[in-house]
Amino acid sequence: MAPRFDGVAVIPRHDLLAHLNDAQREAVTHGGGPLLVLAGAGSGKTRVITHRIAHLILERGVDPSHIVAVTFTNKAAAEMRERVERLLGEPVFGSWIGTFHSLCVRILRRDGSRIGVESGFNIYDTDDQRALLNRILKSETGEEAAQPPRSFLSRISRAKNAMQSPDELERRAFSPERKLLVRVYRRYQEALRHSNAVDFDDLLLRAIELFHGHPDVLERYAARCEQLLVDEYQDTNRPQYLLIRALSSKHGNVTVVGDEDQCIYRFRGAELRNILGFESDHDGTHAIRLEQNYRSTGAILRAAGAVVANNVKRKGKTLWTENPHGEKVALFRAPDDRTEAAWIASRVRGLEHDHGHDQMAVLYRTNAQSRLLEEIFHHERIPFQIVGSVRFYARKEVKDVLAYLRLVANPADDVAFRRVINTPQRGIGSTTLATLERVAGTTGLPLLRAAEQALEEHLLGKRPTTMLAGFLELIADLGQRAEEGSIPEMLERVVQATDYEAFLDKAYPGLGSERMENVRSLISAAVEYAEECDDATLLGFLDRSALVADADSVGREPGVTMMTVHCAKGLEFEVVFLAGLEENLFPHAMSAGSDDDIEEERRLCYVAMTRAGQRLLLSSARFRRVQGVLMPNRASRFIGEIPEDVIDDVSSAASSFPTGERGMGWGGDEWGPRGSSAARVATQRRRQRQAPPGPRAAAAAGPHEDGFDVGATVRHPRFGGGQILDREGSGKRLKLTIQFADYGRKKILPAYTQLSVGGA
Repeated sequence: MAPRFDGVAVIPRHDLLAHLNDAQREAVTHGGGPLLVLAGAGSGKTRVITHRIAHLILERGVDPSHIVAVTFTNKAAAEMRERVERLLGEPVFGSWIGTFHSLCVRILRRDGSRIGVESGFNIYDTDDQRALLNRILKSETGEEAAQPPRSFLSRISRAKNAMQSPDELERRAFSPERKLLVRVYRRYQEALRHSNAVDFDDLLLRAIELFHGHPDVLERYAARCEQLLVDEYQDTNRPQYLLIRALSSKHGNVTVVGDEDQCIYRFRGAELRNILGFESDHDGTHAIRLEQNYRSTGAILRAAGAVVANNVKRKGKTLWTENPHGEKVALFRAPDDRTEAAWIASRVRGLEHDHGHDQMAVLYRTNAQSRLLEEIFHHERIPFQIVGSVRFYARKEVKDVLAYLRLVANPADDVAFRRVINTPQRGIGSTTLATLERVAGTTGLPLLRAAEQALEEHLLGKRPTTMLAGFLELIADLGQRAEEGSIPEMLERVVQATDYEAFLDKAYPGLGSERMENVRSLISAAVEYAEECDDATLLGFLDRSALVADADSVGREPGVTMMTVHCAKGLEFEVVFLAGLEENLFPHAMSAGSDDDIEEERRLCYVAMTRAGQRLLLSSARFRRVQGVLMPNRASRFIGEIPEDVIDDVSSAASSFPTGERGMGWGGDEWGPRGSSAARVATQRRRQRQAPPGPRAAAAAGPHEDGFDVGATVRHPRFGGGQILDREGSGKRLKLTIQFADYGRKKILPAYTQLSVGGA
């Protein structure tokens, strides 16, 4: 009987290669030197990586502690680690398998002090970054900034991904806005260093700084990294590229696995040229293509392959499968966006007997598309989960409690101090905080130490002194508990000492108990962490909570998964709905005019389509409501790139869409559900086009100096040509009633619209 590990049969050594195809086997058994594995969607790339790690250990005698494997999500890293351990029959305590960020955390925790990053540093998430930027912007401008903090944060992140320091940006800063960005960026970095904190971009950049400034540290890590394996290489940015080059500089044994057709994160700094140029960067590279797909039907593969084949910047692969050809790809062209959402819900109902809800996903290009889907799924009582909404660790109550622990771990964390100093309220107001900030500014101390000094020097009134002393006693007590190593007890102590449950009940009437459940769930997470880690530490728990990604939550809640295509990368489902396939939505309007952007949108569509295993259903809407206005849409060019023989157009099949309370109409004057917004608008427009000018038109007849005479033809930048039926008011209050050929009758204010006369 085969040995077992964690309830799973361990693969004997002689069977390690038995279930691999020829290309996979070639990749797994590759000797030394650089290896490029071009792995198409669903071609078993994780199997190749895990079997290669096992092969290196079992057959080539590589010390597990000298193998480093990196990927992009905690979920992928955990799966990789579990598979390797099952193949080996024992936990691989020595091997480093994790994300780029977790790898850099380990490096900086051990050696970051060489560049001023002390081992107790905190990792700031987006909420922390915005809080910090808010304060910086307010001090720079004296008021709320014209641009929100997230705008500055986005531009700072882009600069970091391009490895541009504030000094480098300053050389090209000529406008006031650009100069403000440089000042904010510089102060932001100074504040991070003062608080002994880093953001996600800094985790990579500070590790590179460490290697660059201390060759002996790089030599030590590169010597240990005898074998480096990189998953999803097409998503690497410039800092990740340099980290890979540094870690593989000693032995040169680097295996990268990726697919240029799935490079979809350029907005995060991912550089397609990293994978396209790997062979020129690494002399003697051996390249292998994995083209057999194990996930999808033949019809889905043919459809997706035909779309991405239109891209120019690719190495090229032809995916094939031994799976059945399967059903054709369903295409539904809805009258409007509400009908589209209703059709998706109806198809979910029709398929739920063959596929569980957890094996279905609805994908869309933008988060805004989820609103109608959520409404209709709620109405139909179809269970679902939204991925990419507020993460568990980003919820206010969770961040409040964690901030106490962050302050214990890193007393220099001023963002954490400001968050908890009066949460829950303890009578420490803005006057007291201003005094502490004045002390901190004078002495250079962090706020926590400034508070201690303020008490020693009796700088505060009686009540603030009492309240602040109680707060400092709580932090000291938590610090003592941290030394004893019980993180769950620390969390329970915070909740008890601050009476946090009562605070939630008062602050959120009717929702306090629900929010308190999140706090209890956090305590459960701490218990799980303590059970999983032999060397559980406060910093380790804080690192885990900081590095959780959106995709890590997929499948934890029952129901149909709804998410953007970007969030779906690396996931797979039996049934996939891809909604909103319209020009200016998918491909997105921001990609217009750029071949590179259109190619990325096409890769994004390819990723979405190849998430599907058995059924792929596409939909679009002829009209979609944008800022309250129904706008017409053309079908996405990507639909036109799919071969007709693999598409089943169900748009006119009324029988495929069960009638609801309102009934369905698929002909005559009403198309789509009777009473739908698109049907009403279409009928109204036809009636308006047939209607003669109203009685007020004659009364408003010209001529007028502005040229907007009743009966004149005009052209609107959005609605095209039309004829003026009526006018009322004057000057900036002039309002025209115009009959447009394609959009019916509309009220237009010429003062706020580029309206040209005689352009029809």
